[in-house]
Amino acid sequence: MSLTEEQLIATVTRLTSSRLTEYLAAEIVIPEQTEQGLVYHTLDVARLELACELHDQYEMEPDALSMMLSLIDQMHGLRAELREVLNAVETQPEPVRKQLIEVIGTARFSRS
Repeated sequence: MSLTEEQLIATVTRLTSSRLTEYLAAEIVIPEQTEQGLVYHTLDVARLELACELHDQYEMEPDALSMMLSLIDQMHGLRAELREVLNAVETQPEPVRKQLIEVIGTARFSRS
């Protein structure tokens, strides 16, 4: 899905033109530059819906929203990497899996 600014504002109900300008300055979304101008995609819509919700509920400023969304992005990236590690562990022979579980459990619970 590719949306113009007008279509984006119509799609994200809490989004106004001035709020979008603030969010662009804070790099909450970075639209794609095309021959037809700036276009926004499905991921931009989701990020802007979340940004508007957090802004309205918690009165968060655009820079704080940008930082929070960056942390959420990092968390999703780490979850995907952890999923890959878990899938790799599942392919190992049973003795290796047991040893990994033991090592991970020891390291996890022995921290101060």
